[in-house]
Amino acid sequence: MKIPERAKDMIRTINFYYILLSLLLLLALSAENALANVAANTRIINSVTVSYNDGTGTKTATASVTVTVALVPAIPTVIPGPPQTTSYGGPLTSLTNSFTVTATANGPDTYNINSAITGSTNTIGPTATPQSSTVFLGATVTGSGSSTTAIVVPSDGTSDNSVNGIQAGSTVVIGIDTRTVQSVVDNASGTSVINLSAALSSAPAVGVVVAEQKIVLVNVTAGNIGTTGTNITVTKDITVTSTTNSGITITSGTVTDTYTSGTASLSKFVRNVTAPAAGTGSPFVYSSTNYYQAGITARPGDTLEYMLVANNNGTGQVTSAVITDTLPTTYVALKSGVYSSGTRDITYINESGVASYLTQGSGDDQATYASPILTVNVGTGATSSSGGTIAAGATVRVFYQVTVNP
Repeated sequence: MKIPERAKDMIRTINFYYILLSLLLLLALSAENALANVAANTRIINSVTVSYNDGTGTKTATASVTVTVALVPAIPTVIPGPPQTTSYGGPLTSLTNSFTVTATANGPDTYNINSAITGSTNTIGPTATPQSSTVFLGATVTGSGSSTTAIVVPSDGTSDNSVNGIQAGSTVVIGIDTRTVQSVVDNASGTSVINLSAALSSAPAVGVVVAEQKIVLVNVTAGNIGTTGTNITVTKDITVTSTTNSGITITSGTVTDTYTSGTASLSKFVRNVTAPAAGTGSPFVYSSTNYYQAGITARPGDTLEYMLVANNNGTGQVTSAVITDTLPTTYVALKSGVYSSGTRDITYINESGVASYLTQGSGDDQATYASPILTVNVGTGATSSSGGTIAAGATVRVFYQVTVNP
């Protein structure tokens, strides 16, 4: 059957509008995709011009409208830092935890920081307090023309050395790379450039978020220890919430801090140097010599040697370790010049088993004798005026001799 020409024209018209509609739809979808990730504070300027002849020649009139892209708040990423460990030194013993917070929004936002204790052992009253209650994170989105070191982004409308809160010294994440910003050239309109201190692994495409990254620090105190000699553990996290939209919030993973606790024990042994004999009980053998805690007898004029043994039986170090021995001077007198070829009065054996020889005089070394009290500052770092540190499981020893009074 032959189709009339009028019907053919109608079909051609329908096909034309169908093709035109398809093209417009494709253009609309392309525009939507191009604007899917646009930086906040970007100025979209739409200008229109009309030309006309007023009888004197061709003239034009223009008009424009500026639309500013709004911030779209987004949940930042929060990565907990490594666990920390220190020796317990009282309820206020503190550690500092770090949490890495990275923006994911299309523009700058300020976030509230809150921290909470999520668990603890062997302690009462630990605390976790952020060093700052808020953190500001800049952010923008790449435009076209970026290189690996010069990142092109939309201007934020202010001509200065900062764009959307990103400035020299900022740490930014671009794709898989984390870099430091060297400088920013920000124009009042058009595009700005973020210069990086080191090149990216590749130049970013259009629409990649340039996200500022900051470290949030949390101070943690140990609280009151339950059982000395046993570790304290304190677990905490942080919650980061957008101040623009309180519904944008995230809670980090936890970090566990450990406060090690030392506990010292002290034992005292003796032997009769003048008339060696067995005491009661099993001897403590040191350097092939037997020392006893009981059963040793002595006559007037005999020399006795005492061995003081300080052990740290806890899980952490003890500090400011000082041994003080009160001599029964009614019955004995401290001997001098009995160690180190007759030049020293006291022997000190440190945690490594190394001997040092001390005098009973004040201020020249770790030992002082002010009758009837013998004081020896022991442990690593001990001085003539202060005690040192004894590590977990370590032992130190002090030897001195007395003469039984006639």
